[in-house]
Amino acid sequence: MQQSIHSGSVSAFRRRIGQGVALAAMLALAPFGLSAAQAAAPVAPALVTPAWVAAHLHTPGLVVVEVYDFDKQKPAYEKEHIPGAVFTGFLSDHWRIPMNGLPFVLPPEATIAKVIGGVGISNDSRVILVPGGAVKGDFPATTRIYWTLRIEGMNNVSIMNGGDHAWLANPKDPVATGDVTPAVASFTPHFDSALLATRSMVQADLNTHRFQLVDARPAKQYDGKIRPGVDKKAGTIPGALNLPFSVVLTADHEGIMDRAGVEAAMKKAGISADKPAYTFCNTGHLASLDWFALREIARVPDVKLYSGSMSEWTRDASLPVVDGKSAF
Repeated sequence: MQQSIHSGSVSAFRRRIGQGVALAAMLALAPFGLSAAQAAAPVAPALVTPAWVAAHLHTPGLVVVEVYDFDKQKPAYEKEHIPGAVFTGFLSDHWRIPMNGLPFVLPPEATIAKVIGGVGISNDSRVILVPGGAVKGDFPATTRIYWTLRIEGMNNVSIMNGGDHAWLANPKDPVATGDVTPAVASFTPHFDSALLATRSMVQADLNTHRFQLVDARPAKQYDGKIRPGVDKKAGTIPGALNLPFSVVLTADHEGIMDRAGVEAAMKKAGISADKPAYTFCNTGHLASLDWFALREIARVPDVKLYSGSMSEWTRDASLPVVDGKSAF
């Protein structure tokens, strides 16, 4: 049975990777539901530079994916892109879909496997995600795809910091035109529930306070001054701290800050570098950028993304929502 990953307990998600003796055997071989081969594979650095990509561009097994929001932006990709890089539209290629009354959720395993394989990614690929740069939303879209690949067991994935703008700024970097048709690959998901927070986990934390709640939305949404259409109420989850996604991006919004810059923004927000965190937004999109910043840049221990976020939280009238007071 296919399931949404936005409500219920973690045990519900473990059913996706087997039950009983089969699950016990799998977990004995590899942590977090990964296959033995996946668990043995090295975890790639979260960020690479354009110079790194240029030096490895023709490495066998390398898949470069340029991330845009929609198919209608494909002419910008066709005009100039990294040689060999394939195009994906974050929304139009169904990296997230409407399901169970929510506007955007992680697709069921069979569906997301086709999406991932459709851009040429197999379990053995070395993947580089590149923010396309057509709009400022491309970096959060890229981090959401990064999180999707990681939660489905793909550890060998990095983001090229600075995106296409950084690549094109160097006249020595080669540029291609036209379209690249990806060779469809077979991808088998190995779901890693350690990267996911559910509504029940967030609700329980209102009493335990084991995790920091980090709201990635703009300050006016956190403060309750603006209610996005996907939310039933304005405001935020009680106790949440506000780290607007944009404050950890570089000035041009095409790259992410270094560790010192991210930690300075965290300090202003009141976020500890030593305490686990749940990140959220409206639909789990912008929250993926905060998840990436905290987990991969600042090395905060045990960061999970609450992918249902406020669009799910506010559907239940019994769950509390308060107006925040952002430091930004």
